[in-house]
Amino acid sequence: MKLENQNILIFSNEPWGDVWYSKHNWAFELSKKNKVFFINPPKKWSFKGLFNILITSYTENLKILNYNNLLPFTRVEWLYQINNFITSKRIKKFLYKKKCRDFIFWTFDPYRFTNPKLFSPKYSIYFIADKYQTQKEKELIKSTDFFITVSRELTNNLDLKKLLVLSHGISSSEFSIDEDVTIEEGYALYVGQIDYRIDYELVVKMVENFPDKRFLFIGQPQHDLSDKNFKRLFIDKAYSNLIHLPPIHFKKLKNYIAKAKICLAPMLLHVHGNNINHHKLLQYLALGKPVLAPTFKDYEKNELIFSYSSPDDGIAIFQRIFNYEEQPIIIDKRVNFARQFTYENLIEKVEQFLTETNN
Repeated sequence: MKLENQNILIFSNEPWGDVWYSKHNWAFELSKKNKVFFINPPKKWSFKGLFNILITSYTENLKILNYNNLLPFTRVEWLYQINNFITSKRIKKFLYKKKCRDFIFWTFDPYRFTNPKLFSPKYSIYFIADKYQTQKEKELIKSTDFFITVSRELTNNLDLKKLLVLSHGISSSEFSIDEDVTIEEGYALYVGQIDYRIDYELVVKMVENFPDKRFLFIGQPQHDLSDKNFKRLFIDKAYSNLIHLPPIHFKKLKNYIAKAKICLAPMLLHVHGNNINHHKLLQYLALGKPVLAPTFKDYEKNELIFSYSSPDDGIAIFQRIFNYEEQPIIIDKRVNFARQFTYENLIEKVEQFLTETNN
């Protein structure tokens, strides 16, 4: 079952924008050989926009679809079911008028449109990129044909018979920069959401232990004033060697990664779904950068990641990386490792999976 010349609906719980997650990357990559409609989550309910379904073009083959819920209160189960039924039919009718039929239903969202059959798709796919395991997700699973996940850890306790386990993906364009950014090279870099998943205590220790090193964080801080370390880093701005930049378009991040000395993934392993494969790691490795991270389950035996077992261990490894002149062979190994997971390769695996499991 080839993923070429298809109509694909991609449902996302994250809106289209500069910050890209798996669903945004998959939509972009699939649109190279298919017509893709990226269905944004609904905006805040308003009567004014109630009957509007709007489409904007990102590229010729990638369209962004915005809609509003029919009902303002969808947390009540029976209201949710009514809204889900009517909204599904509305979007389907709208797409039919646009001569978009015989489409593939491909969702990353376990909260909306939990009955793909309402769209009458050729087949449905649920791509599991985070750990949810909610009641709504269970409803979605019952009505879905195929399942894809980035880690087996995310599907524990789920009864999924037609399941494909993939890594996160990386675009072929991420292996070389396209412009020079006006920032001095040699910093420690983190890209991504700056939120409750980060070990701020460790970040503070690194910043304090290495006052002569620059730390660049690119992303949107989710203000949590109850965390004194977060507040000290990003609200009080207590450290002159920590530089914060707001979110930059995903396709431009590689230009900052290229100038980093070391890339960071200082995640808290006890946070739900946080101890597995992270999308940002491939971005770092694609440009051959050393990565400092706790021991993620999907990278336990991967010598290309500098894994730490404690904050003190992380500090010691950080210092070694800065004092060590890396050999070209290890840089090439990181790049070649990342090349295994280009979207071209992953799409081929999905096609093979769909063909074999459909027979």
